[in-house]
Amino acid sequence: MVQYASDGIIGTHDHPFEETYLILEGVAEATLDGERYRLEPGDVAWAGAGCVHGFVNAGRGPLRWLETQAPQPPSRHSYRFTRDWDYLRSALEEQS
Repeated sequence: MVQYASDGIIGTHDHPFEETYLILEGVAEATLDGERYRLEPGDVAWAGAGCVHGFVNAGRGPLRWLETQAPQPPSRHSYRFTRDWDYLRSALEEQS
């Protein structure tokens, strides 16, 4: 289970595995491959391997969801944040 405080956020990232999210409490603003969705209790969302996704708590209270992952995440390198790729792209452009 995942729980975010009222100011909780996770920036866009992807994984080498699939995830499913069942919203239990609160309101999430989810971004999945560039599309924005409002998720409320009872809503289900899915991110396939390589799907760039992120979440913001869009409510006033806690945001909770049940998350499943398949296959089991690797012990290392399971998060690939787009902010890191943006930084590397910028650094390489400055060198050119």
